[in-house]
Amino acid sequence: MKKIIILIALSLAVFGILSAQTIKIAYIDSEKIMAESKDTKEAQKLFQKDREGWTKQVNDLDAEITRLENDYSTKKLTLSAAGKKQAEEKIEQKKTERKEMVESIFGEKGRAATRNAELLQPIMTKLRTIIEKICVDEGYSMIFDASSSGIIWAQPKLDISERVILEMNKTE
Repeated sequence: MKKIIILIALSLAVFGILSAQTIKIAYIDSEKIMAESKDTKEAQKLFQKDREGWTKQVNDLDAEITRLENDYSTKKLTLSAAGKKQAEEKIEQKKTERKEMVESIFGEKGRAATRNAELLQPIMTKLRTIIEKICVDEGYSMIFDASSSGIIWAQPKLDISERVILEMNKTE
């Protein structure tokens, strides 16, 4: 019985201490911040340029496949069985090459995904650093991200997204 009373007293004391502290909370909208960040816009331009290059490589291979198919179609009647087989194999080889190229570039772990992560990593690090600095400087206990669906409703005055955007867009 004494243990229960002591436990209740300790719980009330801890609760009293915790409730006496002021908890300062804010939230951000990381999607908005990323959309309005100069760094993100620059990364998107670089990624788009890379993507155009990769798309050109695939289109060039498509054009080569089309050329091979047209040549085969034109010469099919005059080719020997061995010639037909060789032309068909070459077309299939190019189609396989195209499929592998598309997968290596645009697949789940392809160059596009790797490049995108490579471009976004420094931006995410900068964002995290800015948020941590604001937390420390202004005494926030927690900052939530509204874009991750964790917040159902919050007062707009708690949104510090614009402040973070300003910090992100400052030139160093």
